Amino acid sequence: MELHWLRVGHCVQVEALARRGGRVRLIEFPSYAAAIRHPDRPELGWTLFDTGYATHFLDATERLPERLYRTLLPVTLPEHERLPVQLAGLGIDPLDVRRVVLSHFHGDHVAGLRDHPNAQVVAGGAGLAQVRRLGRIGALRHGLLPGLLPEDVADRFRAVEELPGVDLAVSPTGTGWDLLGDRSLLVVPLPGHMPGHLGLLLTATDGRQVLLAGDAAWSTRAITEPAPPSRLVGAGFDDWTAALGTLGHLHRLHRAHPELLVLPAHCDEAAAAWSGSGEPRP
Repeated sequence: MELHWLRVGHCVQVEALARRGGRVRLIEFPSYAAAIRHPDRPELGWTLFDTGYATHFLDATERLPERLYRTLLPVTLPEHERLPVQLAGLGIDPLDVRRVVLSHFHGDHVAGLRDHPNAQVVAGGAGLAQVRRLGRIGALRHGLLPGLLPEDVADRFRAVEELPGVDLAVSPTGTGWDLLGDRSLLVVPLPGHMPGHLGLLLTATDGRQVLLAGDAAWSTRAITEPAPPSRLVGAGFDDWTAALGTLGHLHRLHRAHPELLVLPAHCDEAAAAWSGSGEPRP
């Protein structure tokens, strides 16, 4: 699969909260998204995995109480990192994006949905159900911004549970779902962080097997050590015990299959490993 791993803005986070054992200092916490295309089936168009930040995020957090979101986690989105700009640089028309696979519904993963009106939205059914049942305050407590979702999201939504099931060794449950029907893109349940949280497994055009892990881990070091986030942050997770189980599974997977490249959604080090530069951003 043709894969482009794109940095789409960042917020500022305390390292000790993002990774147990980290220092009490502010760090950039980047958001990555993927643009994916099947090399032999151009009629399928492009698939996105998450969207990173977008200008819609700033609009959705303009008023209270939602403004507390960007006050606590200040966001920077340079022009050159905006997803539409990067896609245009790759020759991708927003209307050619046929599906957006969401790891989960936090604002830094769904903010660009409105830029792709032709795309089917694929995610865990429990994730969308949570967003739709919560009021503004309840949603904010879970890091959700319902205003980021397109008005027709229910019409364009497909729950992963409706996809064909497959046996999948990299999955904590041993199962997953076949997104395109040819096992080229396999959706992997990675439970714990938020309801219906998932990842995406593929083989890149250079032969590397890649697992897009969303927020199942926030860094490569979290997987290799393993080192979960602070328990204080974990209080906001859907299921802390399940999240630790998923992280432990990724750690064992890394030890057994070091050739598998796991790309967490918030890790410059992993992005450097993907790009081949070997050096994360300073």
